[in-house]
Amino acid sequence: MGDTKTTLVEFVVQGPAPDEWRMVLVEQGPWAPPLDGHLSRLQDRMYGCVEAALDGQLAERFPQSHGQHVVIQIDCYDLPRREVEEFFDRFSQGVFKYPDYRDALVASPFVKTLRFEIAFDADDRT
Repeated sequence: MGDTKTTLVEFVVQGPAPDEWRMVLVEQGPWAPPLDGHLSRLQDRMYGCVEAALDGQLAERFPQSHGQHVVIQIDCYDLPRREVEEFFDRFSQGVFKYPDYRDALVASPFVKTLRFEIAFDADDRT
């Protein structure tokens, strides 16, 4: 990790459990084709959140989150559900297969665990 870059996180909230913190990204559609550029931007945002949690920027800004469980939550509105879910599943299941990220998660004093969740608006029929 170690690179300093800016990632827009709409908000950070304490989760339902007192030892859980959520970094919430909001993705608003509709997305015009092609989707590759949109998915690439979302991927960059997700990597930015992973790095901010593992490198301690989250804990620096929200000291109560230090050493806690972290959830990166994507809230999707008016997006192509199938394509976004497929991308999300690949990312969330694959990011910690990369040795740099896996080792950083194991070594990080800033997070206990890191996981991902996605939600779609009720009106999304795609």
